Amino acid sequence: MHAALATVGCDVGEASYQTIDAPPVHLIEARATTGLDQNYQPVRTPLAPDGSTLVLSTASFVLKFDRFLLPGSVSGAVGPESLCVSGDLAKQVLTYADCVNPIPLAPTYNPVQREVIFRQIEGMPGLVPGTRYVLWVLGPVDDAAPSGIRAFDGAPLAESQRVEFTVAATNPPEAMPERQPRGDFYCQQDLECIGRTPECLGEPPADPTCFPCVKGAAKLLNACAGCHSDANAAAGLNLSVAALDPAVQQFRYNRIEPLYDTAIGHAAHQTQMGERAHVGEKTPERFGRAMPLIDPGNPGNSYLLYKIIVGQSAVDPSLPADQAERLREEIERLRAAFVMGLPMPPPAFPASFWFHPQMSPDQEVTMYVDGMDILSAWILDGAVPRDCSVPLPP
Repeated sequence: MHAALATVGCDVGEASYQTIDAPPVHLIEARATTGLDQNYQPVRTPLAPDGSTLVLSTASFVLKFDRFLLPGSVSGAVGPESLCVSGDLAKQVLTYADCVNPIPLAPTYNPVQREVIFRQIEGMPGLVPGTRYVLWVLGPVDDAAPSGIRAFDGAPLAESQRVEFTVAATNPPEAMPERQPRGDFYCQQDLECIGRTPECLGEPPADPTCFPCVKGAAKLLNACAGCHSDANAAAGLNLSVAALDPAVQQFRYNRIEPLYDTAIGHAAHQTQMGERAHVGEKTPERFGRAMPLIDPGNPGNSYLLYKIIVGQSAVDPSLPADQAERLREEIERLRAAFVMGLPMPPPAFPASFWFHPQMSPDQEVTMYVDGMDILSAWILDGAVPRDCSVPLPP
């Protein structure tokens, strides 16, 4: 994403010839839905090691790891086999084949947070109220195993993890089956903030306190327009999705062609050079090879996210010093492995690419949507841009 390195690329080599020289993956935390907030959205809390946690029968499960994951180990055909939730408390589970009457789960991976959310599948057998269950987080049984949690460079989960929990006898009456994020993430804005300060509609807004209200993927992408616009499209990538409306002297987010022409489904120039390097790969033999800039439905295979992740806004400022340092080391491993060129420059606006909660003078700013940041949620939902000056039909 930097003009000076627009032609840099990487042939990452043949994975089978290279040994894994990286630390194993560790599970930081396993959370499950234990209640609802004031907006009836899931409240997920850590599962207690002693098995005392009561979860809702509609619960989803969130696994947070200390390393960036190999997307195929938590998505696609074998991804669901990385987690076993079973009512058989005595069975030792080494592989998913050992899981007795497993609860069917569908995973979604958010690389920004290094989290996988497993949701129950509608129409399939679910959690039974008042029942005790065991949750197994599974690593690969050997180097050749297709299933099991792995880091992006192939390093396996250090060891499988086991924790018990009990399903509550009853749910709050508002509890509903949990679904993956859906919504107008491309044009999303904070309506409460806009109502308080109408100047937020401009770009940039006259009122600096409006910056934390920036949420939509369109605005986040357009923040890259300094290096990636029609006149200055570094590496041929054009992310300028806004144009000035002379009638109101405000920017309108109604330009969608650049995303289709240069980003959505197009292989990143900085991932690989050589034969078919321009063709984005859905399931490459090695992570990062010919990765699409934006792979609709698959944040874990979208180079744009990783390019931002290795930038200056990647480390959560609320982390303790030791955890922050470990995350910086992991980001360096990711950058050295396949994210070529310079990291993202400092954000053009204070809220452009901060994936973690930031404090503003009057509010805590959060850019999460059900555990997914806005860009990840938009990509997961299909990465569909639209004319933001035209309201969606009711």
